[in-house]
Amino acid sequence: MPLERIFALTTTLVLAGTFPVAVIAARGFRGAPFGSVLRPLPVVILAYIALNANVAVGVAVPPAYELVASAVATVAALVAAAHVLVLLTERRKL
Repeated sequence: MPLERIFALTTTLVLAGTFPVAVIAARGFRGAPFGSVLRPLPVVILAYIALNANVAVGVAVPPAYELVASAVATVAALVAAAHVLVLLTERRKL
């Protein structure tokens, strides 16, 4: 178990370090066509931080918490993927 907590803590710290970069990228490309792809990334990163933080600190959370956090991350990633698809097909609006 200690190895699992070390990996979870490392993952949480890396995700926490990339969160400000994702926010800067989402705000910086706000008016560009690629901005719609970057907009959901901070939400995805925060949801993954929420999923890993409880394992890193060793706190038990209810299954509903993990279900909601993973659903938010999955939906936000699907939104970003849909915007990538729209961008690659050279349409401008979803």
